[in-house]
Parts: sequence; C-alpha cells; structure tokens
Amino acid sequence: MIKSFDHVAITVKEFDKTIEWYVNNLGFTVQRMVENKERGTRLAFLEAGGQAMLEFFGSMDPNKTVEGPTLTREETGIKHISFFVDDMDEMCQRLKKAGVEFTSIRPTRAVFKDPNGIVLELRLP
Repeated sequence: MIKSFDHVAITVKEFDKTIEWYVNNLGFTVQRMVENKERGTRLAFLEAGGQAMLEFFGSMDPNKTVEGPTLTREETGIKHISFFVDDMDEMCQRLKKAGVEFTSIRPTRAVFKDPNGIVLELRLP
C-alpha cells in the first residue's frame, strides 16, 4: 500500500533555465542537486511547502539533450501537474509579470505551461 507521494521526475531541455523558472516564479526551493559526470547528467530536487517534490533531469552540456524514450500518440505521459496555492490572484499576477501566458484562469483554477511546455495547474484548496 502506498504511504505518501515522493516525487515526479521530469526530463527538461534547458536545465538551469527550468530550475530558475520554478524557483523565481512558483516559489520552489532547491532541496538538493546531483551531478553524474560519467553520464553527463544533472538532477535537481525542488520542493514547495514541504509537500510537492519535483525532480528535474537534464544534461550537463547545454548543447546536448538527455537520451531516453519520447512519447508518441499511443503512449501515456504527464497530462499536467497541479499545485495548491493560497492566493490565486496574487500568484496569477506574479506569473503574468514574468511573461506567463495562461490557457485558462478561473476563480479556483489556472492553467499555463512551464518553459518546457509542461502543463501546470494552480488550484485553491
């Protein structure tokens, strides 16, 4: 039986840009970073409110992408990642100032994409 949520691992194209974006725009903190020089990869574990954990996986060489499977129409993958926020209006205004374009904003839910095109959702508890 599952006890609790641990993390979601996401491969990204621009590692540094992604980490900076999540920290500056969504308020995540970097819990730890790991480099594997043999494989040429970097990992960053980010958390928010001690509950949500994202692991970003990228290449140490900004001109290379991390090799691995890609999703096709027949395969499954992440549809979106959802986060609870305390103040929807404040968070949406903050993101708009950072240049984020929303696909949907409602009083209790907002949807947009991160720099990698991953759909993110904000919700009120």
